[in-house]
Amino acid sequence: MLSRLGVRELLHPSMIPPLTQSPLPRIQGRKRGIIRGIIEDGMEMKRKLLLSFLMIVGLVFLLSGCSLLTGFFPKKQSASTPEGSYNNALLLLNKKKYEEAAKEFRAFKEQYPLSELTTIVELRLADSLFFDKKYLEAFFQYEEFKKLHPIHQEIPYATYQMAMCHFKQIFSVDRDQAQTHKSIELFRVVAENYPQSPYAEQARGKISICQRQLADHEFYIGNFYLKKKKYRAALGRFEGILQKYPNSGLETKLQQLISKCRTEILREEKNRQVLGDPADKNKMADERERMNRNASIFGELEKPLQINS
Repeated sequence: MLSRLGVRELLHPSMIPPLTQSPLPRIQGRKRGIIRGIIEDGMEMKRKLLLSFLMIVGLVFLLSGCSLLTGFFPKKQSASTPEGSYNNALLLLNKKKYEEAAKEFRAFKEQYPLSELTTIVELRLADSLFFDKKYLEAFFQYEEFKKLHPIHQEIPYATYQMAMCHFKQIFSVDRDQAQTHKSIELFRVVAENYPQSPYAEQARGKISICQRQLADHEFYIGNFYLKKKKYRAALGRFEGILQKYPNSGLETKLQQLISKCRTEILREEKNRQVLGDPADKNKMADERERMNRNASIFGELEKPLQINS
């Protein structure tokens, strides 16, 4: 029979008797189930322990009146003491409720005029007004602080803030620059009188900003004169910027405009020499018109009177 079968028939799967299935997979599956059950039981125990821990912590918070949270969430203190009143006002200032803070600081001054905190309260009142953009009121408060406490360690700060009150009111370059000049004056007081103060360096930086503002203002006016062909007036402004504010950053533009103004002035002088001064011609024309007008008036007076018969 084997001789009649070919190779392919001998190797065909249908000719191979099936093997008996091994019990190994069932044993391994049983072990995995046992291990999985152990893991699940452990996780369930952990969940129960965590839940118990959270319940205990919550009970502690309830019994303690949540005292552990007060450090994280400061609350309003009693205003029956100077410290409590001051802290409440300071809390409002830190929350940027500037108007309410100023009200509380004023109430403190009235209620506790002799407290050790009154001095610093006066300064914080000025700060509340400053941050509320009430710069004029803030300026007078800082100034009052300096008068009352001339040797206080916060005098450099109060002076710097007085300068900042002017600085915050500086207008654009096409407007009056009185506030800019006042700012520079007070910033210089801080930089020169309190050079070791932490505000001295800031004051020097603000002075540079103010000087550039003034240079831009003069430059704006010079350009106005230039457009109106008032070359001498424009030249005076441009040259003044180089003298007063040599580090304004406008040096290149100024040199070009100064050269242009001088060229135009020379051209006007040459034209005046050739054609005469237009201003003189205008004066002569006005004088002739005045004489003609007077002559006509005198002519009317010299006419004989006409008497009706």
